[in-house]
Amino acid sequence: MTLSPSLNHLLITILYTLSILIVNPSSILAGEDSFAVDDIFYQDYSPPAPPPPPPLPPSVSCSEDLHGIGSLDTTCQLVSNLQLTDDVYIEGKGNFYIGSGVRLDCLASGCSITVNISGNFSLGENASIVTGAFELSAYNSSLHNGSVVNTTALAGTAPPQTSGTPQGVDGAGGGHGGRGACCLVDKKKLPEDVWGGDAYSWSSLQKPVSFGSKGGTTTKEEDYGGHGGGRVKMEIAGFLVVDGSILADGGHGGSKGGGGSGGSIYIKAYKM
Repeated sequence: MTLSPSLNHLLITILYTLSILIVNPSSILAGEDSFAVDDIFYQDYSPPAPPPPPPLPPSVSCSEDLHGIGSLDTTCQLVSNLQLTDDVYIEGKGNFYIGSGVRLDCLASGCSITVNISGNFSLGENASIVTGAFELSAYNSSLHNGSVVNTTALAGTAPPQTSGTPQGVDGAGGGHGGRGACCLVDKKKLPEDVWGGDAYSWSSLQKPVSFGSKGGTTTKEEDYGGHGGGRVKMEIAGFLVVDGSILADGGHGGSKGGGGSGGSIYIKAYKM
C-alpha cells in the first residue's frame, strides 16, 4: 500500500513527537510548578535510615555505687553482697570481678544488669547474679565452679505483638518458642489441637531476646500461674569458661496454676 505525501508527512511528524516524549518524558508537562513524569521514573530512591539505638545510661562507679574495690577502668572487685532495686549499667575499660560467694541481685521482675567492659569478667566460686535480665560484653569471661547466673521466673513484659500467657482458667502452661502444655482432655479435638499459651518470637529464634510468659491460673480471683523466665546475653571476644550454671527457667505454678515458659539465653564467644 502506498501512502499519499500528506499522510506520509503526518506519520513522520507523529513518530518524531513520540521519540521526543520517550527520550524526555518531562516534556509532557511544562511549567515551573508542573509535575514531571521523570520525577517518578528517573529519580534515585534510598530508603530512610533506621532510627538510632537509644543512648546507653550513664555507668555506675565501682566504689561509690557498687561498693567495690578499685576502678572499672583498671580492675573493680566486688567483695560483699549487693542488693539492687533498679536497672544498672556497668561500663569500663578494665576488668570486673565478683568474688567467691558474693551475691549481686536485683529481684524486681525484668530488672536489668548490663556489664560492658573491655577487659575480663569473672564470677567467683559459689557467687551468683540473680536478676530479670543479664547482659555481658567482655574480652574473656569465667564462671567458676558453683557460680550461677539466674533469671528464673523474673521475666519482664512479654513482646508487645503477643503474649504466651494462656487464656481462661485451665491452668495451662505458658508459651514461648513453642506452645504451652494443656492438661485438660478435649475429646472433640485431636491432641495436637489442644494447647496452652501461644508460641511467639519466631523471628528471633537464632538470636533469642524475649522474656518468657506467665502460666495460666485456675481461678479468676487469683493469678496462680508461674512467672516467665528472664533473659541472658553474653558476647565474649575471646574465651568463655563456664563451670557454673546459666538459667532462664520459667517459674512453677504449683497445684493451682500452670508453669511459666522459659526465657532466652544467647551466648556468642570466640571459644567456649
